[in-house]
This record gives sequence, C-alpha cells and structure tokens, in this order.
Amino acid sequence: MKKHHYFLNLLVIVSLFAFVITANAKDVSFTLKYSHGNNEFDATQLQGEIFKKLLEERSGGKLKVDIYPGTLTTSGKESMEFLIAGTVDVGPVPAGHIAGFQKDVQFLAMPYLFNSQEHYAAAKNCGAVQEIQKKLEKATNLIAAGFVTDTNGLAFATAKPIHSMADAKGIKLRSMTNPLFVDMYSAFGFNVTPTDWSEVYTSLQTGVVEGDDLGVKANYDFKFNEVVKAFAITKHCWTKQVTLVSPKLMKKVSETQGEMIINAIRDAIAVADMYQYVREAEYIEKAKKDGYTVTYPDIKPFKDASKGVYEKWFKKYPHWRKWYDEIQYLDPGIIKTKAESKL
Repeated sequence: MKKHHYFLNLLVIVSLFAFVITANAKDVSFTLKYSHGNNEFDATQLQGEIFKKLLEERSGGKLKVDIYPGTLTTSGKESMEFLIAGTVDVGPVPAGHIAGFQKDVQFLAMPYLFNSQEHYAAAKNCGAVQEIQKKLEKATNLIAAGFVTDTNGLAFATAKPIHSMADAKGIKLRSMTNPLFVDMYSAFGFNVTPTDWSEVYTSLQTGVVEGDDLGVKANYDFKFNEVVKAFAITKHCWTKQVTLVSPKLMKKVSETQGEMIINAIRDAIAVADMYQYVREAEYIEKAKKDGYTVTYPDIKPFKDASKGVYEKWFKKYPHWRKWYDEIQYLDPGIIKTKAESKL
C-alpha cells in the first residue's frame, strides 16, 4: 500500500461517487484471490490494492482480497486457465495473450489507434470497445470487467538512439509472438525478434536483441534500463490488459456482492489508467536525469508506415474498419461543429 500512497489518496475522489451498500441476509464472507503476472511496482499491483481497499470497505469487511503479484504465475495463458478453473477470482491479463481466444481483442493494439491520452480517455469505453468486450466474454466464458492500458508501446528502449524512423531500420527489437506486433514493427523498419519474457534481460545484455517496446517505466520496473541506453517516445501503440473475473466467483457471493466486485474493479481501473500516464511522464524525466538519451521522433513517418498494416488487417477483419472510423471520430482534438468546419 505504501508504494502507491499518493494514488490511493485519489480514492477519496472515487468514494464521493460510491454508495455504501448495506449487506443483506444473503451476503457471504469470502476472500478473493487477485493475481497478476508482474511485480509489486507495476500498475496492475496498484489496481489490485485499490480494488482491495474499495471492496473491503464497501462490503463492510465481508469480502476480502488477497493479492498475488507474480507469485502464482507470470504466464498469461496460465492466468486464463486459473480464472476459468476458479483457482483465481480476479486478474488482469495482457490482451495479446487473449488473441487466441478472441481475435478482435487485437484491434485495440493497432498502431496509432488513439492519437493522444485525451483521445484514449474519450474513446476507451465506446460502443466498439464494448462490442469487443462482449465477444471476449462469449469466447472465454469469463467476465470482462474492463480494459486498462499498460503503457507498453508508448516508447522504444534501445541500445542506440532513435532520432527518426530511419534509425529503427535493422534494429533487433524484442516483441511478443503476435502477428499484429510483428507486422507493425516490421513496417517501422525493425528486425522483429520474438523473445520469451524470461529471456528479455539477458537477450538485451548480450545483444541477441537491441531494444524493446515496453515504455520507460516498465524498463525501470524490470531492470531492463540496466541494459539499454536510449528511449524514443513514439506513442505508437496503446496496448491493453483485460481485467477478467471468474464466473465461479459470482456463484459464491450474493448478487449485491457481485455488483460490488465489478464496480470496485472498474473504479480501480479508472485510477490505475491515470496512474500509468502520470508515472510514465515522471520516468521519462527520470531517464533524462539519469543520463539516458531520450528522443521524440517525428511520428508522421510511423503513422504513414502503419497504413499498410491497417489495410492488411482490414482485409482479414473487414468489420474493424467501422470500429476504427468510430474511434477516430471520437478524438476531441479534431472534432468540430459543422459551422466550425466551414471556417
């Protein structure tokens, strides 16, 4: 709790909108297992801490939460299996690991789908996203309580600086074994090298790979900053984690408690999302002070290179084009009234 005390104070704001629901005769006493694959400094841990605080207070102490940071599993696949079996009750899982269950989840990681943090905030719960969420629930038989960004994809960490997209050419970039990410980074000029998570540090250290796409804070969190020298802020991909809930949990608690659980998760996601971007900005400044080269390449060439990726994936999934158009229309940075458009 102390690690994130500043953001836990934001719960005061959340609580102003939360109603205290008195437990009824059907309510039960139960301890939930919240598990994620990262360490205690990650935003998924913060999300768990907020969820725990809110749920325990709102349930009058009847519902408690035990948090397991990277101890039960670090595998997205295993996390899904645990949730389906009911071994774990609640857990965020990277969207890239869920693509095998529901391909449409990948749409949310398309390059430059969101043009800014404000655009992301405006569109992250739009109709297209809700439709994807429903499809995911049907495919996995799990409850998708909400999406949260993890800031992976907001910056590249590399052995040599990237001042422009031309500098990316030939750099061996670590990536997940996900065809969408391979297409995206290949379009940018990287030599995409899928690497198992457990091997990222040593691969960067030995030069097997020369960079990663994990953002600035994540590189610090996992000590990868020890084996890279530069960060390029490109904001090319707003990747997602999906917080999933085991349906077996809902059979163990009352209907009222079930609503409390989902609402507490969504409130925790709202704070965790904000935390991600505040902390990423702080770590960019930290990287500068620590002597890393931090660059801000012109993103237009990256966006232009992304057009081919979109066309390829729109051919595979034609309905994605409608979702894309809806999300672009919701960008508060470009939307205008008809009168303004004529000026």
